[in-house]
Amino acid sequence: MRGEREIVVIGGGPSGSAAASVLARSGRDVLVLEKDRFPRRKVCGEFLAGRARGSLARLDALTAVAAEAEPIDRASLHLPRGRSVSFALPSAAFGISRARLDEVLAAAATSAGAEVAFGMRVIGLEETRSGSVRVGVAGAGGREETIPARAVVGAWGRWNALDRTLDRRFLRNGGRFFGWSGDYDAPGDLLRGEARLYLFPGGYAGLSRVEGGAVHLAGVIAERAQRRLPAGWTAVVAHARGSNPALDRDMALLRPRAGDGGFLGTGPVFFTRKPSSEGRLLMAGDAAGVIDPYLGEGLAVALESGILAGEILASAFAGKFAMGEATARYSRAWNARFSDRVRRGAAGRALMLHPGAARVAAALAGERLVRLAMGSA
Repeated sequence: MRGEREIVVIGGGPSGSAAASVLARSGRDVLVLEKDRFPRRKVCGEFLAGRARGSLARLDALTAVAAEAEPIDRASLHLPRGRSVSFALPSAAFGISRARLDEVLAAAATSAGAEVAFGMRVIGLEETRSGSVRVGVAGAGGREETIPARAVVGAWGRWNALDRTLDRRFLRNGGRFFGWSGDYDAPGDLLRGEARLYLFPGGYAGLSRVEGGAVHLAGVIAERAQRRLPAGWTAVVAHARGSNPALDRDMALLRPRAGDGGFLGTGPVFFTRKPSSEGRLLMAGDAAGVIDPYLGEGLAVALESGILAGEILASAFAGKFAMGEATARYSRAWNARFSDRVRRGAAGRALMLHPGAARVAAALAGERLVRLAMGSA
């Protein structure tokens, strides 16, 4: 692994594996550095929108995902002590755990010819005058090494110590959130084919099925709301259930899945537009911007942005334009494709985090407003 590589991808999740697959299939030398070992649990809604079918097909992963995932074709929004709105999704989505999805996508990248190295934490990045990037890595036992690369894709997720190293501006954003998730067993056909979203003061939570019959709970809460609660995710879930009778009623039918390990939490999460490039680094997935989870588009955008980063770098390596132009081209393309979704998520967030306002809006505008807010109009 020592010696210069053409492209280093930092992070082996959906966006990183997508970028690696595209680049490897174009004949490039690609190394993916992933700090964890798969399979691994990760806080995520585990809802892959139907719009991702084209991306999965491009990555040669559609057959594997469709064979295992729970099909989801309906959704509903449940307001606290208020009305519920149900609607059909534009196209059938996939309910699949991150543990399984990440495995499938990393395997697709490996099959395409990329090298995926697990247990490798990137601890430093340094751009050189020659145009390359020196990637500092800590591996097993803390052994450190430096890997020169001609191009780097940052696909490390919502935030990482590297964000502080790069002094990324979004870290100074005051609106911080935290997320949690857990898995349950459900009786019979409860939630079969449906995703349910529940609002509560300061946050929201969702329930949907994933492969193997498990029901997945994932939620988001604003930091200011969490501070008012007792410590621990159990208190957050109790707050959510106590504020939304529909969530309490549905969760009363569920049982924690044996061996699940309890709630998994993450934070801080910044729902904001981030720079899609930093120097000579192309950012993909949540590293470029976190789409509000209630939209259900986060994983689909991660795949799309990873593919986009891979396509632009592949074109640069093929001589279609200078390597120095890659970041600017990527930033323009990212903005054109994804900025509207980030703005739409921010606009709807005001309703999602203030159920009283959402209740008034639903009464005035009804189902049409809910569909617009959730991108299903």
